[in-house]
Amino acid sequence: MRIGIVNDMPLAVEAMRRALAFEPAHRVVWVAANGAEAIEMCAAHKPDVVLMDLLMPVMDGVEATRRIMAQSPCAIIVVTVDLERNMSRVFDAMGNGAVDAVNTPVMGSGDPAEAARPLLRKLQNLAWLNAPQDSRPVASAPLVR
Repeated sequence: MRIGIVNDMPLAVEAMRRALAFEPAHRVVWVAANGAEAIEMCAAHKPDVVLMDLLMPVMDGVEATRRIMAQSPCAIIVVTVDLERNMSRVFDAMGNGAVDAVNTPVMGSGDPAEAARPLLRKLQNLAWLNAPQDSRPVASAPLVR
């Protein structure tokens, strides 16, 4: 999966890079430090998914999401330091086309693979949704009668 990262915090960008490194199929194709850069990057090098921060200088993630979906639509997952504290902005971004949201992975304390798991799970779900329907694994649930 080709991924664009939008975040003005170098430590957050590095945490996402490290989390993505656990899945060899994921490749970061560009990094933008604000929403305005992300719009340009999406137009020039459209990724499969954008990992979008909410709070950035120049242009925030909500407005960038709105503009990307209008000009160069692609899947956008909001990645923010604190989902609960930013819930209003998360809903605004999702109302403008973001498909999901997750906390920024916290690296440096505990198990790095565990810290990466929520973000990787969101990407796995997105890949499953975008896969051709005939190639999706079928859940083996008992029939309800």
